[in-house]
Amino acid sequence: MQTEIPVLSFISAALVLFPLPWYCRAGNIAAMSIGIWLFVVNMINAIDALQWTGAYQIPSLFWCDITSALITAVNVAIPAACLCICIHLERMASFCQTSTSVTKRRRILLECLICFAVPLVYAALHIIVQPRRFDVYENFGCRSVTYPSVVALFVVWIPPLALSLLTIFFCGITWRHFLLHGVHFSRTRASSSLTSGAYIRLVSMAVSEVICTIAATVVAMTFNLSSGLAPWADFTRDLTEVLSFSSAETPKSITAMLITEWAIMVAQSFFFIGLFVLGGEGRSRLHEALQVMRRALSFSGGRLICIAELNAT
Repeated sequence: MQTEIPVLSFISAALVLFPLPWYCRAGNIAAMSIGIWLFVVNMINAIDALQWTGAYQIPSLFWCDITSALITAVNVAIPAACLCICIHLERMASFCQTSTSVTKRRRILLECLICFAVPLVYAALHIIVQPRRFDVYENFGCRSVTYPSVVALFVVWIPPLALSLLTIFFCGITWRHFLLHGVHFSRTRASSSLTSGAYIRLVSMAVSEVICTIAATVVAMTFNLSSGLAPWADFTRDLTEVLSFSSAETPKSITAMLITEWAIMVAQSFFFIGLFVLGGEGRSRLHEALQVMRRALSFSGGRLICIAELNAT
């Protein structure tokens, strides 16, 4: 997996950037935040895989502090953003939302708080159940540590599960409203950027993303609680302690968990870009981006050939 992790992570990070300009023009902060969080975590996974290939030393404590916190935050960031998407779509399909500049600004501000501030607060609260600063694994990099206790259930694992289940609930209501008012919705929104097809793709994206989040949370709970819940009275905290594990020292269960979490993040990235590309707008944007990349590569190749010929003469 030493090659697959950085390559697929870099590809995923690049692909999730394509829909962001379209979501920005549409004022869809929640969908934008999903792309931003996926980009950040995929870049962290790729850089960490390259940095710690065949190594498990700690070159930078600050880097590990930041990246381990961001990887923790994404567990809540994606389901929170999906919940915002479904609530907004439900209000649109039920025609409960009045489209004014004031309500739009209010919604954008609220989505910014939920999609960015709440995940950072969640990552900060993780310190409650964090027995040491972080762990470092060869070929994977830095990860936060969770003390397996009843407190960790409520602080770490229940929030993403609750947000994911709430998102699925709102998706069901959203889909019901769409089926009841689909024709009226299509006529009303015919001139807007949110067509019926875009509506269905956003709902599908939210469902697929939270299903991946549920899977990742269940996997983390299964491996962390494999030995049962530890008594809170035995909990000790030493934030100066850092443990490093070589591949030989890392338990197979931990390695399997790290690979599974990475694979789920890549899957979420492909769901995000794939459902966007299914739309005509998405296909045209992707085609434009590929054309720009091809021209840039052709221009660079031409310059290299010219330089080589000048050097030869």
